[in-house]
Amino acid sequence: MKNEELKKAAIIRAEGEAEAAKLIAEAVGRSGPGLIAIRKIEAAQEITELLAKNPNIMFVSEKSPNMLMIPATPGVPVPQ
Repeated sequence: MKNEELKKAAIIRAEGEAEAAKLIAEAVGRSGPGLIAIRKIEAAQEITELLAKNPNIMFVSEKSPNMLMIPATPGVPVPQ
C-alpha cells in the first residue's frame, strides 16, 4: 500500500512540475527574456537573505585589504 501511495505521489509531483514548466514557457514567450532576468534577481535575493542569516559567512570586498589578497599568478588575468 505504501509503495503505491509513493508512486502516486511521484506521478502527481511530476505532473505538477510539467504544468509549471509549461506555464513558465508560455510566460517567457509572452514576456521575453525580461521574465528570466526578474526570476534571476528574485533567486539572488533569496540566496542573499539566506546567507545573511548565517553567522558563519563573511563577505569580503575585493577592493579592501584582507588576508585573501595574494599576489596574482603570472600569466593569469586579474578580474577588474
